[in-house]
Amino acid sequence: MKNNMTNSKSILYAYPRWVVFQLLERCNLHCRMCYEWGEEGSYFGKKSLEQLEIGTVKKVIADCCEAKPYFELFGGEPLLYPQVDEVLSAIRYYGCNVDIPTNGTLLERQADMLVENEPRRIWVSIDGPEEINDTQRGKGVYKKAVAGIKKLYETREERGKQFPMLGVTMVVTPLNYKYIERFFLDELDTSMLGWVSMEFQLYTTESCCKKHTQIFKSEFGVEDTPCARGLIRDISDFKEIDITELIRQVNSVRSHLREKGINVIGYPKTMEKENLKNFYSADWDKMSDKRSSCSFPWLYVEICANGDVTPCHTFYDFTVGNIYKESILDIWNGERLSRFRKYTRKNLFPICTACSRYYSDL
Repeated sequence: MKNNMTNSKSILYAYPRWVVFQLLERCNLHCRMCYEWGEEGSYFGKKSLEQLEIGTVKKVIADCCEAKPYFELFGGEPLLYPQVDEVLSAIRYYGCNVDIPTNGTLLERQADMLVENEPRRIWVSIDGPEEINDTQRGKGVYKKAVAGIKKLYETREERGKQFPMLGVTMVVTPLNYKYIERFFLDELDTSMLGWVSMEFQLYTTESCCKKHTQIFKSEFGVEDTPCARGLIRDISDFKEIDITELIRQVNSVRSHLREKGINVIGYPKTMEKENLKNFYSADWDKMSDKRSSCSFPWLYVEICANGDVTPCHTFYDFTVGNIYKESILDIWNGERLSRFRKYTRKNLFPICTACSRYYSDL
């Protein structure tokens, strides 16, 4: 019994438990609000775009498989990756689970492949009714995404499969917050869904970003933080939001969907007026959802499209190694990540509140 416990503890710490692949830096639509591909995003206008080699992706999966980590495929748009079927097949071979966030425009074309490979969840990003969504994401995107959900659902049901489960993610912005009820209660066929996520648009301020850059330079020798700059917003961008009406709509939708047996998540979790006033005025230290530390560096790793490895989903400015130069397990157990863990055990960075993982329950 003692040996089993020792082995279990060894696996817990020696391997990442959640691995995200940013398969490629490519997207098939232009989302105005995206922190990567939006007009102020860190990738917008980038001259050269990277893509992970399939052999390297498979090696990482094999190296990590003993701990049965949860995988996630990211981008850009992950369904644009030419060998996405091979990635899913490899993950399935080792008995691991995988989630895929997508803009939904390729779901109809990829439905057979996805049902065959059974990822655990497909998250489709739709930002409201058709005219609202397409204002943010491009003309015709809404119809493609909805048609893709329907095709994937019907294909799964025809084959008697449980997976992939389907979820819709709505990012709440000043443009679409008045349409939350209309979208979920009147226009979207939620009978096909197992999950819904309502996520407020995350951001940082210019002053927070400057402090963040200074800390990264002094503590880790990182000279610049362009990814962090992609999340800067002025709090005046949110001044027109009627917080009382926003709370009413979110709670109405939550109640309705949960009655139908649909899992509802999102952030911030605390739907109270004072809490959201603090959120939209950048007073994150006053929020009920405030955190003082981050446990993700002990559990989580993200592999960027150029092979760089980072312990954070949102801020690719800090890397702890590159999988083309050393193995993922050497990086995971290496000195650079160890130093990062030591810092984040007691400290958060000024822009951590702009990371979706900040609000995650592990």
